[in-house]
Amino acid sequence: MDYKKFLLFGDSITEFAFNTRPIENDKDEYALGAALVNEYTRKMDILQRGFKGYNSRWSLKVLPEILDNESNIVMATIFFGANDACSAGPQSVPLPEFVDNIGQMISIMKSHHICPIIIGPGLVDREKWEKAKAEEIALGYFRTNENFTIYSDALAKLANEEKTPFVDLNKAFREEGGDAWQHLLTDGLHFSGKGYEILHDELLKAIEIFYPQYHPKNMQYKLKDWRDVLDDGSNIMS
Repeated sequence: MDYKKFLLFGDSITEFAFNTRPIENDKDEYALGAALVNEYTRKMDILQRGFKGYNSRWSLKVLPEILDNESNIVMATIFFGANDACSAGPQSVPLPEFVDNIGQMISIMKSHHICPIIIGPGLVDREKWEKAKAEEIALGYFRTNENFTIYSDALAKLANEEKTPFVDLNKAFREEGGDAWQHLLTDGLHFSGKGYEILHDELLKAIEIFYPQYHPKNMQYKLKDWRDVLDDGSNIMS
């Protein structure tokens, strides 16, 4: 059977989307990827293409290869910024180039008749992240909420210009997390189960508004209900 596909394209936060234990030796937590697979079961396939440590510059070179080797992708997330917004180092991408890279990704997807969804960076708990990344900090590689907000706001502007949905995680994390938003992160940068749950809810809201035909509740279930199948199975594909 030929299922439509929903591409999750991004960095490590996308790569870890199926990880039920984001904190080693801890209890199972909510997993975005598993939640989406469950909701789209017998409706649409979830195609995960997340690349730990990658920025928009490198990922722009990867996207055409993905699209050349996968058929029937109809919707996709574009989720970068946590690495691009780093103050320095090989992962850092200047804001103008970052916006241009994401704009090119949108254009590439639209040329393939794919409905894109931009996701902006969330928040960073500097105290926790920098404690674990002392070597990077010594080299001057900082991530700050101020810079995350700047990159997120630039994506919001781009999304408006491109008439493309934008998931504002920066805002959602502040609103949902309140004064204790740090619990939305595991190591200070990557998401906890609760962080992924917020992303899931915001993502489904965007799909319902911009691409209602691909919201789970509006998609047709593949094949007949088993109660409607004849004993010999002769009507399954009809």
